[in-house]
Amino acid sequence: MAEAFQPGFRRILVGLDASPASLDALEAAAALAGRLRADLAGLFVEDEDVLRLAGLPFAGIVRVPSGVREPLDLPKAEAELRALAARSREALERAASAQRIACTFRVTRGAVVAEVLAAAAQVDLLVLGAGGHRRSGSAQVGETARAAAARAQSSVLLLRRGGRLGEPIVAVDDGTEGAPRAVEAARALAGEPGPTIVEAPTGDAAAVAAVLARLRPALVVVPAGGRYGSGAALDEILSAGAAALLVR
Repeated sequence: MAEAFQPGFRRILVGLDASPASLDALEAAAALAGRLRADLAGLFVEDEDVLRLAGLPFAGIVRVPSGVREPLDLPKAEAELRALAARSREALERAASAQRIACTFRVTRGAVVAEVLAAAAQVDLLVLGAGGHRRSGSAQVGETARAAAARAQSSVLLLRRGGRLGEPIVAVDDGTEGAPRAVEAARALAGEPGPTIVEAPTGDAAAVAAVLARLRPALVVVPAGGRYGSGAALDEILSAGAAALLVR
């Protein structure tokens, strides 16, 4: 008999860039780590694309809302990344202290997606904000979050800006091999009377979105690699105001 799935998120990693979306993700990750007594780690990636751009002649940035163009050079870019990393570390330590848990923080340099995916291979759960530094609050999944949803070896929790964990919890049973694990994870995380199970084997993202709009869940649990764990279906879940947990 196959061993029963246990959603034991003992090692939780949160990707940080000091953006509002990542700080919301941090609060969720810390709360979950506190509840599960899990290890919490923060990761800040010094984006090599930003540094490469800063090394080009005539590189500059335009500040919003002023519209003023400022020159950008490599020392200035490195200083700004160090400042963002320091803010991220401070936020992590505050969140961990509030939950009375230990935390670790690491800074790497490279391609953001590659570094995040490599780090996710060492943990049970990766937590990311869906939108990064975008100010619009859009629910659409950003590049790093989308790559993690599709390719991370760990389970992945995605939150839009302003997202919070809580009740009610909905598990989507899409009829795929990973659906039982998603349902069991939802049951482990939900309080009484347990999660609502939505059976949706057809892959109809619009129909699922309509159900979620009616149920108004705080968290939607789906199997990673299933019918609702990527693309437009994942955007629809976040558009409903819910966090999305993709269980592997």
